[in-house]
Amino acid sequence: MGRRLTFIVILLLGLVGAPQVYGQELRPGFEVVSAQSTVVEDVVRLDAMFGLRLSDDLIEALQNGIYLNLNIDIQINKDRRFVWSSTITTLEQRYQISYQPLTDHYVLNNLNSEVVFQFPSLESLLAVVSVLNDFPLLDTSLLKPKGRYFGEIRIEIDRDSFPVPLRLMSYVYGDWHLSSGWYKWSLQP
Repeated sequence: MGRRLTFIVILLLGLVGAPQVYGQELRPGFEVVSAQSTVVEDVVRLDAMFGLRLSDDLIEALQNGIYLNLNIDIQINKDRRFVWSSTITTLEQRYQISYQPLTDHYVLNNLNSEVVFQFPSLESLLAVVSVLNDFPLLDTSLLKPKGRYFGEIRIEIDRDSFPVPLRLMSYVYGDWHLSSGWYKWSLQP
């Protein structure tokens, strides 16, 4: 029940509007607010929350027919004492955001499952993307009981999906390529 309540609160906050501090809008950017994993029926599951603020240029591009692809990259690593960590598995959750001017709706396409949702506002779409709830990561049989494991997660715009002229701009202007950087959390098998 607690996870559903958290999801509903985040969704409602996203519907209220863009976040503001003392009357000023926050700078565009992506961040991982939190990430934690639990084991349910021998499967490690992830709950994560993101802060997502698009730049005005990206919103304008979206409203002019450019698709935005978002990637959530996840790694599960085994911490080793005297050598570098080894990667157990990597996962990628991919989304595509588009705007439909005829219906004045924003469309979210989950590229992994091909499930498509429509939203009346960009804020409501981003509120849904900003919550990763009960996401299955891996089977606990892949983890040794005495091992030390950690996960890393990031969310970013896939600039390779832009048309070539915009792709070049994304390498020059920071507001065209938003990335949270890696966020690390400990994983208990």
